[in-house]
Amino acid sequence: MRKAFFVLLLAALLLCFVQACADTSVDLEPVSGSVTFGDKYIVLTSANLSEHQELLSSLGTTAEAAAEDWEDRGVLCQAWTSDRKICVEITAVQDDEAKQYFDLDQQSAKVRNQYRSMHLKDTRFNNETYDVKTATWKMQTHGGRFLILKYKAAENGVSRWGYARKTIRNGYTVTLDYKVLEDRSLREADNSALNVIANTVTFVKKDEEITGTSALVHFTSEPPSETNTDTFTVAGNCSPGTHIISVLMRMSSDNVVRLESDANKKGDFKIKVKLPEEGVWLMSMTFDIGEKTVAEHAFQTTTYSKTLLPVTLNEPIPEVIEGDELVISGVTSKLVTVQCIVSNGTSKDYTKQVKTNGSGKFTFKVPTSIEGEYDIVLAFSKKGLNDRRFTYTATRTVTEKDIHTRVKSEAIKPSYTVLKNKISGYTGKTMTYSVYITEITQLGEEWIIRAAMKSDTKGYSNFILITAKDDPGFEIGSQHRMYGTCTGLSQVQVKEGDDSLPAFDLLFWE
Repeated sequence: MRKAFFVLLLAALLLCFVQACADTSVDLEPVSGSVTFGDKYIVLTSANLSEHQELLSSLGTTAEAAAEDWEDRGVLCQAWTSDRKICVEITAVQDDEAKQYFDLDQQSAKVRNQYRSMHLKDTRFNNETYDVKTATWKMQTHGGRFLILKYKAAENGVSRWGYARKTIRNGYTVTLDYKVLEDRSLREADNSALNVIANTVTFVKKDEEITGTSALVHFTSEPPSETNTDTFTVAGNCSPGTHIISVLMRMSSDNVVRLESDANKKGDFKIKVKLPEEGVWLMSMTFDIGEKTVAEHAFQTTTYSKTLLPVTLNEPIPEVIEGDELVISGVTSKLVTVQCIVSNGTSKDYTKQVKTNGSGKFTFKVPTSIEGEYDIVLAFSKKGLNDRRFTYTATRTVTEKDIHTRVKSEAIKPSYTVLKNKISGYTGKTMTYSVYITEITQLGEEWIIRAAMKSDTKGYSNFILITAKDDPGFEIGSQHRMYGTCTGLSQVQVKEGDDSLPAFDLLFWE
């Protein structure tokens, strides 16, 4: 009896050992952490991409292209299910938020709430291509606080859903993105599956070097770059009880203003500054805890003049315009007349005039789909203040990437049945489908590719024909995304007789 018990115990231990060996652990460098994936995932890392050529080929890429893409986007690893319908991608980037916060677990609840809110309101995180539905905090088992995001994304003309876990650790924004790559809504099982992975994440805490602003100091209001009033407020959050010394110096004289204050019990601070005279001022702040200086920060200069009409652009006007629209936005005083005049040597010049409300904000959306040089003029006027006029020159070059972006934004994806039944209405339209290659035939100087939209245990179905100028070099049975122009129905011969298939002129593969 006892022998049998030990045999069963040994078997159970061996089973646990085998299961543990089946898991895959990945180092999250350079964040200093790790994550573990269960055996149902095929895990890709930068070190093993060349070992998964078949999987990468089915995704329409190569090890070299994937490595380049990963480096550009900060991808540390990807975990795929065998049916390629789920991809869990982990990225780590040093973006503006990572530089500002360094470690969200060390920030106050107020700062974390601001970080959460920006994912629902800020267009950097919530826009036409990435729509965040919910954002809530969760304390994971080992990795601390993560933001749970439920989102809908539009990629390559196709919508998909996903869950994400997002945090900032050791100066990096770390995201675990659970991508649902099939046409369905999210399930709670998806969130649970991601939660299992997120609970395995661990971080080794790093101390931030004190260079510039400490990540433990968060500013909610900073000195203006230009002002026509002598008073402004600097506010933010830091460690409770921190002693703050603020110094303002006029650049052209020895005039110095020194202010001292303390952060309250919640770490909030608010410093009201009154400039004694007009001029260009530089403000710096020192944050002390006890006898130790924990952070120092110098702001941009502040130009103060009573007749100045202040203007601050949200983003500098670029020398090279990327995309078919240039957004020019910023802030000035209230009730200012702002005029934007843009010419590019064609009849399609852009001219618009607005008057700011109480917020002083202004925005212009300039069409830039035409190649060429754009002359941009921004003019600001208000009674009692000096008029201001800014001129810029920017160049727009339409690249192959731009063309692809346009095609992707226009591409539609009707169902196969709707496409065949209403083919006349779709002829000439740009479309995109993920297809399985079933036959490639050269016909003169063109290549005719027979492809299927559907593959299951019964075989291929929902066939289309694609005409291309070059041999795609694809393997039969491989899956690729096609962008093309619908040319109507094409007659083809099959075993049972003739059949009419939707036909396309290829624009490009992805």
